[in-house]
Amino acid sequence: MSPDIRQNPSPSLVRPPGIITGLSSGPKMTDAVYLEIRAFIYQLTGIYFQDSKKYLLEGRLGKRLQILGMKDFGEYLQMIRYGTGRQEEMHSFYDAITINETFFFRNEPQFEAFEKTLVPEIVAAKRPGGRSKLRVWSAASSSGEEGYTLSMIYLERLKPKFPLLDFEVVGTDISPSVVETARKGIYREYSVRNMPKLYLNKYFDCGEGRFEVHEDVRRLARFDHMNLFDQRAMRQMMGFDIIFCANVLIYFDNKSKIQVVSNLYDSLNKGGYLFIGYAESLHGISSAFKLLNFPKTVAYRKE
Repeated sequence: MSPDIRQNPSPSLVRPPGIITGLSSGPKMTDAVYLEIRAFIYQLTGIYFQDSKKYLLEGRLGKRLQILGMKDFGEYLQMIRYGTGRQEEMHSFYDAITINETFFFRNEPQFEAFEKTLVPEIVAAKRPGGRSKLRVWSAASSSGEEGYTLSMIYLERLKPKFPLLDFEVVGTDISPSVVETARKGIYREYSVRNMPKLYLNKYFDCGEGRFEVHEDVRRLARFDHMNLFDQRAMRQMMGFDIIFCANVLIYFDNKSKIQVVSNLYDSLNKGGYLFIGYAESLHGISSAFKLLNFPKTVAYRKE
């Protein structure tokens, strides 16, 4: 797939208000190199950086230049394209170009719909009165709070109602460092700030600003590094009943959104559900889903 960097043609990139040339002592990214790095990111991930994001990318990747002892962004681009240390650096590169902002019980209306409507409906359709398995994919899992929230809801609310229901959460993220955090299951106060006390006391070992998820919660979830724009990897992600993919589509252009959403559709079982972020919509992206309204949120059903 060849990235189209002509979507926002501009003779010079936009400088946001308040940015003063020469204020930073770090290396400067030329417009030409920015366009090349932007195209490289797009080709790898489908993420599209607008002209106005040049200085964000310059700041984040500038830190990598300092660590690697490089003098300019052109040298860095050559390294991540063709250099001998490319594979090792790509982990840090993905960390630099993505934003990982999350916490436990972040999207409560979605979790309410999940617990009270979606799971009972799916269980009834699978095998009424018999053993069945519910598979959930946290498709932009970041450091794992969403996946573990779903696991705790299962243990606390769903397992007593559906004792024959087996449960599995698969969390994936493009950033290897946040996947490693998710696997460890150790968090700070920021992540648990909206946590109901019942869950905090019952499912965590707490001490000195450190909150570790109990093993019975962790065994329900597994986390892997994955790029949603990787067609080959996406074909392996099949048989899910519910997918949570919040605040990912906002970083894609329409072409990338169509590809990713089509793959998510294929990953769902018939009658499965997709949740996306509150600021996101499938309007003009896919007509394959049925839009359903729930209190303070919506979900998309695969018919």
